[in-house]
Amino acid sequence: MGYRDEIAACGAAERENWQVFACVDSTNLVCKRWAPEGMPDGAVAIAGEQTAGRGRLGRSFQSRPGVGLYLSVLWRPPCDAAALMTVPALGAVAAVRAVAQVCGLTPRIKWPNDLVYDGRKLGGILCESVMLGGETAVVLGIGINVSHRSEDFDGEVRDMAASLEMVTKTPVSRAALAAALMAQLDLLRTEALERPTLWLAEYRRRCLTVGREVQILHDGAARPATALDVDEGYGLRVRYADGEEATVRAGEVSVRGLYGYV
Repeated sequence: MGYRDEIAACGAAERENWQVFACVDSTNLVCKRWAPEGMPDGAVAIAGEQTAGRGRLGRSFQSRPGVGLYLSVLWRPPCDAAALMTVPALGAVAAVRAVAQVCGLTPRIKWPNDLVYDGRKLGGILCESVMLGGETAVVLGIGINVSHRSEDFDGEVRDMAASLEMVTKTPVSRAALAAALMAQLDLLRTEALERPTLWLAEYRRRCLTVGREVQILHDGAARPATALDVDEGYGLRVRYADGEEATVRAGEVSVRGLYGYV
């Protein structure tokens, strides 16, 4: 049984507009190419391997064949730019729900959208927009480490990443996770994207960054702070050492105790 048939057998058979590829450059790039071609709202691209997987801030996302879930969805949402800014965080909630459903493990979220368990990264999210005349299409890409072994991670990633199977010590079905994630993303699209505050409380519960010592990285400089809260637009409220408070909405935030920051 092929990967697509396995996903269909896990409950996705009735869903329309999803395609599975053995290997692509990036599922986000597939969806971005689909956008001007008229592919409908909610179309999903899934790949067994990516040769040019990408993460936030221009980083690469290691996407070895057969061991991870690499999935992107194309949306044409009728909402404003402020609502679109919440999509990556909402995608993280959908991913956490899918993982919990399939393998009983509930990751935490490192602001804004890394999936983390026991200090190691399980997955990441990349959201991109495509301007099409007067319309804005959104591509939400989610990559989750499913059955990687430690040796499947290269370089410094080996010290900061883990997979679901490394954590649970049991086999995890990529196909079941793909089907569950598509279902959660459909729910997100109909429920949370148009009324994003519904999922805010869950995001706040899952966010490990709040209450922790962090560094705000900007223009090559690192400024220590304490993370206070996540606001209604999913910005991170912080208090710097000098008492100044601010809201971080973009860029990089390092959390003490994670990914080598001590």
